[in-house]
Amino acid sequence: MVHGYNISSCLFVAVELELADLLAAGPLALVDLARRSGADPDALKRILRLLMSAGVFSVDEQDTCALTPRAEFLRRDHPDSIASEVELFAGAETYLAWSGLLHCARTGQTGFGQYFGKSLFEYLAEHPDSAQRFHLGWHEISIRAGLETAEAVDFTDNRHVVDVGGGYGIVTAQLLRTYDHLRGTIYDLEFSLARAGHTLREYGVDERCGIVPGDGFTEVPGGGDVHLLKSVLHTMNDDDSVRVLTNCANALEPGGRILVLERVISEDGGYVWGNVVDVAMLVMTGGRERTIHDYARLYERAGLGLTGSTLLPCGFSVIEGRK
Repeated sequence: MVHGYNISSCLFVAVELELADLLAAGPLALVDLARRSGADPDALKRILRLLMSAGVFSVDEQDTCALTPRAEFLRRDHPDSIASEVELFAGAETYLAWSGLLHCARTGQTGFGQYFGKSLFEYLAEHPDSAQRFHLGWHEISIRAGLETAEAVDFTDNRHVVDVGGGYGIVTAQLLRTYDHLRGTIYDLEFSLARAGHTLREYGVDERCGIVPGDGFTEVPGGGDVHLLKSVLHTMNDDDSVRVLTNCANALEPGGRILVLERVISEDGGYVWGNVVDVAMLVMTGGRERTIHDYARLYERAGLGLTGSTLLPCGFSVIEGRK
């Protein structure tokens, strides 16, 4: 456990150097892989040797490097790629912010703020490359959640979904592709929408979905009978969450519903992925993961009633609320 970050750091290097992509066509000699990736051969061999112990990549006695089944997931063109997730969470700003966890424990403040001197979203607005890394990571994570939401939740009687904090728009794109009658709106901060149009065109739903820049803290667009918030409330404290939910409730058409997609913390306190992400939110944004009863209280404060929760196979839950 103590040395877990050693493996994740090596995974970050492997993705940054695009090792899996370079090996996708077949094995390469170490010297050739080092040359193509711009790495030092000796350093690369040592990093790969550590990753081998975790079943990622192989290097034989002739210094020939190859993919293993586990390493395939680091390819950017793999249908279940985690390359962008590795880039987001195993290096760069996230890695540096986690160095401030002791500061978080002592003060309740974020590690990101201590290290960078501003909030995460203020920083991302000023650093386009970092913003793209952030949104590509969440885009990748959200692919499966979007597919499973389209399968698990019935949108037959709905007309227009407003995706609040929708980023690159992957979840709504999947909903619209599944339900031909649905229309959509992707609503987020302007810098967060940079590739939303690309996603909608890729899924063939751009003619049925608008892209609107704005801030959910201020207002939420009207016209929707479903408001979708995926991985939004966990970035916020309770008061800010209620503020956004209240804006959603005020803009929602009569009889409409709110669908929040988050990882719900188990009431029994057992080890679940939500506990990992909960501490990550402490470090990065000052937000938190919550139990289902926590969400019920947030909904009540916003004038909503929690009407159901559906656990998806990917670990996210769809938490439904109505006026």
